[in-house]
Amino acid sequence: MLPQAPQRRLHFVLQHTAEDIFEPEYATDVPLVRFVAYRGQHRVFGWVRLQADRLTDLLNAHEELALSDVEIEGLDDGATESVDEILIRRSDLIAVHASEPRGDEASRRPTETHPVAMQSGKYLIGGYVHAPPGSDPIASVGNRPLMVPLTDAWIEYWSGGERTGRSSGTIIVNREQVDWMRVVTDRDLAAGLLRPVPIRI
Repeated sequence: MLPQAPQRRLHFVLQHTAEDIFEPEYATDVPLVRFVAYRGQHRVFGWVRLQADRLTDLLNAHEELALSDVEIEGLDDGATESVDEILIRRSDLIAVHASEPRGDEASRRPTETHPVAMQSGKYLIGGYVHAPPGSDPIASVGNRPLMVPLTDAWIEYWSGGERTGRSSGTIIVNREQVDWMRVVTDRDLAAGLLRPVPIRI
């Protein structure tokens, strides 16, 4: 039997609220978490149940993300619409924000955390990248798979020099969409001192 080809498409069925419809004899230990996919001019969001697999690993293993029952928000006008289904190429993703399992403690490798900031178009992202001890954190990002997680992170959308939104948690960034990235200080991340630079979009 020939080996099965890897799946190209990752499919999530989202829902618009965090509340479940009650069904007799139905129970689950997998909680609903907020899921947001960021693209150049809009964000796609909803609530989803994430299983034991780490979202970072799932994203790196698939080239397309198929989302059902989602909300789409335009960044320029803030208008929101409901869409039955949308297909997003992983290469077009800027970042994904969702809670995810922390993984198996026994399989983790020792790392050092470094505060970093980066910009992708109108988005400004800050957080902590985990790198092997003694390594250059920026170089380590370039040597990793496409989607890289930042912990204790935040993502902002800037328009007209003003910050219009901020989400925090684990942010998984597409390193190929980053316009610039640099090591910063803990105070830079916590005090909101970072600002985007003008970039032609």
